[in-house]
Amino acid sequence: MQDVKYRDFQGGLIPGMNPENMIGVRTPELRKLAKEVGADGTFLAELPHRYFDENQLHAFIVSGIRDKQECLRRAEEFLPYVDNWATCDQMSLKCFKKSPEELLPHIREWIDSERTYAALWSFSWTSISARNTRRWYQKSAAGNITST
Repeated sequence: MQDVKYRDFQGGLIPGMNPENMIGVRTPELRKLAKEVGADGTFLAELPHRYFDENQLHAFIVSGIRDKQECLRRAEEFLPYVDNWATCDQMSLKCFKKSPEELLPHIREWIDSERTYAALWSFSWTSISARNTRRWYQKSAAGNITST
């Protein structure tokens, strides 16, 4: 699975990333592995991960969890360990795509986080769900959504 040239290329794209913490597994392989590993194994509990690629795998697994409560719980466990833009960009909570307003109270918390990538991820999430963002803001402006 390791692709050293890919590792070296990717390392140049991520500021501050130590190349020794990168394996060089390509994204399609990580996505495939995420489906094999799944959310029921012990991998998600093994935080923090040493390798960038493990964080990417973790993000893909969390993104694929279908149960909203479990997905949210796993995302919140993982967010403090997200330390780069690439992992931040990979985590998209698919189970919330049709009802992103359910995440709004949590997104408000994450935006205020002192953890750079938790805050960035919350902004990314609103961007990824752009087609529903207008509805969020309209409800929020009308006072129909409150933080919990």
